Amino acid sequence: MEIEHIEEWKGRNVVDPDGEKIGKLEDVLFEVGGSEPVFASVKTGLLGRGLSAVPLAGATFSRDQVRVAHSKDAVKGGPQMKSDGGLTEEDERSLAAHYGAPTDRGSGDGLRYESGSERSAREARRVEAEGRATELEQLAESKGGEADKSERQADEARQEARRIEEERDRARERADQARDEAGGDR
Repeated sequence: MEIEHIEEWKGRNVVDPDGEKIGKLEDVLFEVGGSEPVFASVKTGLLGRGLSAVPLAGATFSRDQVRVAHSKDAVKGGPQMKSDGGLTEEDERSLAAHYGAPTDRGSGDGLRYESGSERSAREARRVEAEGRATELEQLAESKGGEADKSERQADEARQEARRIEEERDRARERADQARDEAGGDR
């Protein structure tokens, strides 16, 4: 299952296998470093104040909804999530015990899941940073070209100054020579 941009899925109905509405999709959680979403965080309850994590194994996605493999009652009776978007190992153990999923996937390193929203935001920042880096490289290249051009112009100006100085020295020599010749004719 591929969810590249969670912002495109957020707010869609989440339904159980019988089509009964569980709530609205708030986010998806990926295992850190993984590419497949593992859990959906679903706003549940009358006012959507509850936040439940539902395994996405066996889920199907359509234009209008996400159909999970667990009943509405199972989700309602499951552990509630914190609103920070991540799951700790303790959260995962609670979810695994409730939904009957295996619990041997970790090493005790703390947070092992990240929200799709955070992942998308991080990717957007990365793309923006790469774009800015490219702009700066192009600017540096442009400025480098301008610097090279300015250096060539400075070299040409120094050569022109030396040529003019040499012409001035030759003109002085001719003037001195002409004075000497004029003084010798008297």
